[in-house]
Amino acid sequence: MRLVEAGTDNFYSWGDVCSGWKLLELGHLQVRQETMPPNTAEEPHVHQYAHQFFYVLDGELKIRTPDGSTLIGPGQGVHVPAGQPHWVLNEGKSDLLFVLSSSPSTSGDRATVDPTDWKEDLP
Repeated sequence: MRLVEAGTDNFYSWGDVCSGWKLLELGHLQVRQETMPPNTAEEPHVHQYAHQFFYVLDGELKIRTPDGSTLIGPGQGVHVPAGQPHWVLNEGKSDLLFVLSSSPSTSGDRATVDPTDWKEDLP
């Protein structure tokens, strides 16, 4: 057992200005803390094998799927099943801070998708 925290030794950057910290990296489980500044987004994508769970600590996470979009605030989370295309965005005015758990690891399990025909809002 060992203490883990976000620091310089486990830091990574992604996208143009987003940041992350690898808190746990196992073949069957990944846990990361990530920050997205306002008006940033990841690429729409899908994981064939990995289930993901996003848990918001601060800010508002917008998640889009082919079925629509929803906002998730502090203290809320959402499960994205394996095979579900998704797109995470921060359209808010403040930084978005969240914890992301993936099982199994997303390493080598990511394909970009085209969101052109996705609905904007959930019914």
